[in-house]
Amino acid sequence: MKGTKKKLLFINSHLPYPIDQGIAARVTNLLMSFSQRFEVHLICRLRFKERAVYIPQVKMYCSHLETFLAPNRRTQLHRLLYKIYFAFSHLFKGTPSDFFYNNLPAIKKKLLNRIRNNSYDIIFFEYWYWDRDLIQAGNAIKVVDTNDFQFLRESRIRENRPNPPWRPLTSFLMNRYLQMELESLKLFNLIVATNKEDEKSFQKYLGANKKIIISPTGVDTEYFSPRETRAEEDSLIFYGAMANPINIDGALYLYKEIMPLIWEKKKDATLMIVGNNPPPEIKALASDPRITVTGFVEDVRDYLAKGKLVVLPFTYGFGHRGRVFEVMAMGIPIVVTPQAILGMGLENGKGLLIEESPLYFAQRVLNILDNPEYARELGREARRLVLERFSRQATYDRLTDFLFEYVNERRQI
Repeated sequence: MKGTKKKLLFINSHLPYPIDQGIAARVTNLLMSFSQRFEVHLICRLRFKERAVYIPQVKMYCSHLETFLAPNRRTQLHRLLYKIYFAFSHLFKGTPSDFFYNNLPAIKKKLLNRIRNNSYDIIFFEYWYWDRDLIQAGNAIKVVDTNDFQFLRESRIRENRPNPPWRPLTSFLMNRYLQMELESLKLFNLIVATNKEDEKSFQKYLGANKKIIISPTGVDTEYFSPRETRAEEDSLIFYGAMANPINIDGALYLYKEIMPLIWEKKKDATLMIVGNNPPPEIKALASDPRITVTGFVEDVRDYLAKGKLVVLPFTYGFGHRGRVFEVMAMGIPIVVTPQAILGMGLENGKGLLIEESPLYFAQRVLNILDNPEYARELGREARRLVLERFSRQATYDRLTDFLFEYVNERRQI
């Protein structure tokens, strides 16, 4: 053990299990790493009371775990009333939904009691959506894991939607979003960014003296490792949480623009869309017998291993995508558009293939399907790269060591 353990309070909006989104994987991996050097206390709410069955999977990494059902989840009437309350707050104050639901009075009171009645060395907040009173409570070092510069992420999503007649309202909401995000970030002692692009953006708005550390999205390379399972012939996988508009757009673009080019050469090629909460327009694709839409799956590895390769042809995007590293860690070839790996520090031909136009993207896919040895070498190189740069040891363990020493440095000031 590297020194006596210090106390860390981890404040997250939801129980990070089951791992059905990228943020759940990041939080779970962070807890695994933090538990090596910190006494970790996690406090979070349950999305649904049924998810209490997953508490043991998270508790193994925590010295203390407190969960609670959010007030708006108690009954259908509560949900309706809080939705109405949020609609007014959003319309007249520009309050983002995550900020609104994270800081409901009952939740805020519970979190403040936890902070004020305990002594912590670090309070680690997931995302910026927390009230000023929470961030400033207590004497602990306050750290925020941003994941993305959320204002820029939201802006890019909105840019790719049709221009609505209420565009002036959208402009007001985005300006308010930026104002609230910056006001929140200024209160933290340390900001954790996932890439250099975000770091530069934060420094632009917050000043060059703001303390920022980069911790890329990492992956558990023991859990995501190559399998002996034989992939199905000419099978493609699209992988991502399907409630995300970026993923929805990417899956539809794949179906409309790229798959027809692949089917011209391989009429029996199949596509499996793997991800929870697919909307109606994605479910409708399964009417084609060559397409399968899985919805939520307990173990995504079983499905990824069925594919000859994974394809992520996004037309827009922002931030790190842990799923890319999960696929690469399993030694599965992957073809992406530049937008799918924006800011992730990956290069074409080094563990993955990057192509923008539908024609060349399809040609890359066909080349992998027709050349098994090339596919295997691409997969081997992918895993080597992840082990070196994006394993949990290379990312979250390093962040853990930094935070441990950061506490020591701050105490000496």
